[in-house]
Amino acid sequence: MGDRLYLDDPYLREFDAEIRASAEGGLELSCTCFYPGGGGQPPDRGTVTLGGETVPVSNVHEDDAGRLWHAVSRPMPVGAIVRGTIDWAFRYALMRHHALLHVVNTIALRLFGGTMTGAQLGAERSRIDFKVPSLARDDLPAFEAAVNEVIARDLVITSAVIHETEYRQRPLLRRTLNVEPPIVDGKVRIVEIASFDAQACGGTHVHSTREIGAARIEKLDNKGKDNKRVYWSLATPGA
Repeated sequence: MGDRLYLDDPYLREFDAEIRASAEGGLELSCTCFYPGGGGQPPDRGTVTLGGETVPVSNVHEDDAGRLWHAVSRPMPVGAIVRGTIDWAFRYALMRHHALLHVVNTIALRLFGGTMTGAQLGAERSRIDFKVPSLARDDLPAFEAAVNEVIARDLVITSAVIHETEYRQRPLLRRTLNVEPPIVDGKVRIVEIASFDAQACGGTHVHSTREIGAARIEKLDNKGKDNKRVYWSLATPGA
């Protein structure tokens, strides 16, 4: 997975790559820092530049063979070298929200016995769904306060790759009910918040909880018996 530069450095904004294939308005590159989406996190967007011409990348997706395709508006020659640039403001907002939801799902599990059933990240607001025995509106202030207490501790966030065997022996690494994390070549990527939590995840995150910023519960929806949807927003960095 060395061609997926976002796994080693989620803060990388630009890169040079060779066009390996061009088909139906999509480019496969020799390496990329564009995240293809997954785990509720939308794909990156940005641009590729070739010979002084800059073309938008409107979407990125992974095909069944594990190849990443960057959606562009016109064909480009195979073998050419392009400069890729991601929309950093959009990516960084998603990194903050993704790290937030790691804190949220851990607190929900510990305080309310809630198991995450799904999530959708946004640059301004994200939502997370739980199967939870009891979570009432009166619980929301304590829920929000517990999440912000963890964020304020400025805990380091790191990632590592472990063997699938170890992953199977640590059931708490899997947080989404009925959904397996990506398992590639018998290995699973783990994201750890120091002295707090570890869980399987293939997305991008900030390097510390401090970067997440102050979190606020925007809304609680009931989605059937024992199913709750909670919407979260974040304060503007530096605010």
